[in-house]
This record gives sequence, structure tokens and C-alpha cells, in this order.
Amino acid sequence: MKRLVSIIAVVVLALSATGALAQSRTSYFMEGSYFRTDLNPALAPTRGYVALPAMSGVGVDIPNNFLSVDNFVFQRGDKLVTALHSSVTADEFLGKLPEIGRLGVNANVNILGVGFYARKMYWNFGARLRSTTDITLSKELFSALKTLGNGTYDLTDTSINSNSYLETYLGTSFPIGKHVNLGVRAKFLVGVLNLHTEFDKLNATVGDESVVAQLRGKVVANSPLIDQSRIRPGEEFSTDMLVYNDVNMLLNNAKSFGAAIDLGVELKFFKNHLKVSAAVTDLGFIKWKSMTNYSASASADFAFTGFDFKSGEANTESEFKMQTDRPSTEDYNTMLNGALNVGVEYNFLRNHFAVGVMSHTEMYNNKYYTELTASLNIRPTHWISATVSHTFLANNKAGVFGAAINFHPRVLNIFVGADFIDTQYGRYGEIPVPKYQNSINVYAGVGFNFARPKHIRMESAQAKADRREARKLKRQADKKK
Repeated sequence: MKRLVSIIAVVVLALSATGALAQSRTSYFMEGSYFRTDLNPALAPTRGYVALPAMSGVGVDIPNNFLSVDNFVFQRGDKLVTALHSSVTADEFLGKLPEIGRLGVNANVNILGVGFYARKMYWNFGARLRSTTDITLSKELFSALKTLGNGTYDLTDTSINSNSYLETYLGTSFPIGKHVNLGVRAKFLVGVLNLHTEFDKLNATVGDESVVAQLRGKVVANSPLIDQSRIRPGEEFSTDMLVYNDVNMLLNNAKSFGAAIDLGVELKFFKNHLKVSAAVTDLGFIKWKSMTNYSASASADFAFTGFDFKSGEANTESEFKMQTDRPSTEDYNTMLNGALNVGVEYNFLRNHFAVGVMSHTEMYNNKYYTELTASLNIRPTHWISATVSHTFLANNKAGVFGAAINFHPRVLNIFVGADFIDTQYGRYGEIPVPKYQNSINVYAGVGFNFARPKHIRMESAQAKADRREARKLKRQADKKK
């Protein structure tokens, strides 16, 4: 089983570290960025592009709602203490934490991406590897660590779920009249790895002189790497169950498929000064085939009944079992983490400036997580845009902001940004550490642009002509006065 965990960890870390293209909330209102079509397929960039492997995006997205230095380190006089210190009360520590803690690791590894205009319709297609991993931790876990008070602590809300898959997509965005843009993106998915835990029992009972913990559950993994014909019920996991050294068999095992769709709309008012947009993304599933399924029953018991001062040893008893189950004959489905994105943007000073508010709500494990990002967008020319932002409703405190800059002239598209930058640091020994930052989202990419399409150039030229005419009329009116 240790080898299985090691293999899974390597796959997830590889997807996180190899050219990951993270979804950027900060890029939502950046008109030249082709990244924002991931959040709303109706928001077409101002140019076509070609995105090549290893160049078009490097980044990592680690959302979480509880893990920050400020939540676990406290100031006591001129000293810093951890949350477990006796001077920190349980209410002071636990009051900062959500009922369910969530930690995620999300990554997109671009293989190929192309976007282009055909008349006024924008088309894009490509392929990429995607990985989403979510870990949930019950608040009861931190309560047990802090208080160690008598009682039974239910930790069954703890879970690990991970999906990795190959995604190919085809999308389009097109106008309906002058005030509406519609977008749709269809996706075909090939499953690479699914990992999830199913806990029937996970609790700890704390007494005056003892701690007893029990775990009963199942670990399930599904991947083309697994050859079910080699699995023997009751045995420990071994690399003999994998087919990573046989390319043909590995390709034959890739039979877990799925589909998803993104839908978006953008509405324009008051001569494009006010824009309202909304999208639902990743509405889909993957059907995992039973022939590549591996499951094992896990049971663990732990008891601490005191400390033997004569021998200097703790009195503990522990037992852990992980046995391969009989292979399943049933396929099963997993849903993607669907999201709802809503944006409101107001442009002023000839579209050189804009303020925007974007809401991002993601559904995971029948729970909803919402973030609200406010941004100031600066566009000094049609080929440069920059943004500063702040994200609310994610235990994100003042002083943590996002920033991005995008150069998108005729040939190149260079994008650099981060959604969470902490400006307040605490010094722990000789090392400065951000105090309030809990999530990480850093990204950068280089693409190759096409020239702006004719209708966008004409719209820009017409807008300039309208402004010149307005200034001319104003001057004439001033002379008459």
C-alpha cells in the first residue's frame, strides 16, 4: 500500500509542477488574456493565439480556507507561541477555523491550444492534462488536538478525493446583435487517475488517562496503470499489479471516459460601459471502468493507556490492516467540480480603466465554496492591461491582494500574475513568513498572437472617430457661448 500511495503522490505532484496553468480570478476582466475563457467561454480575447507545451502556462493553484500562519501562531508579549500553547484558549484558536477545512491542489498542464476568429465568431480548441485534489478536515480534529478533553470526537468528515484526466475541448464565442455574446465549450475526457476514501468510522475517544482511536473504511483507486487481472483479494498492494512498463496494454486500459460543458454569456449596456457576464463551467462527469479499479479495506485501532515511568515507555497498542478487496464488477461515475462565475464590470475614461466584481462559487462534495474578487483594471493601450484585486469570503484578510499584467501585441502574449500576495509578514527566527496568506495561485505564460480581427479593429477605429466628433462638437458649442 505504501508503494501505491507513493505512485499516486508522484502523479499528483507531477501534474502540479509540470507547466500547470491555474485558473486566475484576477484575469477575468483582462480583455487581451486568453486565460479568461476558462472562466467564461463567452469572454473571447482580442486576438487569436497559439499556445505550445511548456511555454503557454506555468503555475499552481492551492486553495484552502484555514491554513495560514495567523490562524496557528499567536503573539504573547514579545514572544510567538503556537495554537497548542496553554496561553491560547480553545475558543480563541477554534473561533478562527471553519467547521470544515478544505485544502486543494489544482493543476492544468497545457499540451496544445489554438484560438482564432472566423468573421465575428471566435473558435478555440486544444488538449491538456488536468488534476483536482481536495482534502477536507473536520474542525473536530483541531478541537481534539487543542483541548484533549474527555469525550468522543467524530472525524468522519475527513476525506481525500482526487481526479486526474486528459481533456480535449472545442469552444466558440459569437455575438447576437450588438449587446450579447454567447459562449460554449464542449469537452471530451479520458480518465488518468481517480483516488478517494470512504470512511465508515473515524473517531477518537479521550479519557482521563487514555486515548482510543478507530478507523474503518476503504481506499479506492482507478487508473489505466492498474491491471485488475493481476489483483489477488486479501493481498497487499505491489507494483506487479501495474502495467506502466507495457505501453500497448496501458493504452488498451484507457477506457474511462467522460464529457463536460462550459456555458457563458456576456451582456453589454450603455455603449459597452457596463458589462454583466455569467458562466457555468465543468458541468460533467467521468465514468470509471471496473476493469481498472483497485480497492482495499482499511482498519486501524490505536490505544494509549498511560506512561510507564520505570521503563520510560508509553503504554500503547496499535493494529493496522489494509487488504485488497475482491475486484469490483461495477463501473462508477465521478462528477467534476462544477463552478458558477458571475461578473459585473464598469469601464470609464475611454475604456482605459475599469472596475469589476467577480463571484466564483465551486461545488465540491455537496458543499459550496464562494469567493468574491474586486478588481481595478488599467488598459493604457490596446496591447497592455494590468489588474490589482482583492478576494473576499475565503478567510482572506486585508493586505492580501492579487496582481497581473498582460502584454498582448501583434506577435506575443505574455502574462504574469498571482491571486494572493500577502503584504504583511511576520518574522519567525530569521525567516519572514506571510501572516495572512492561506491560498496560493501563481501563474505565468507565453503564447503567440495573431493580428486583431477586422471587426475589432473597425470597432476601435469607430470609437476613436466618435470621440473625435464629440470633442469637435464640444469645441463648436463652446465657441457659440
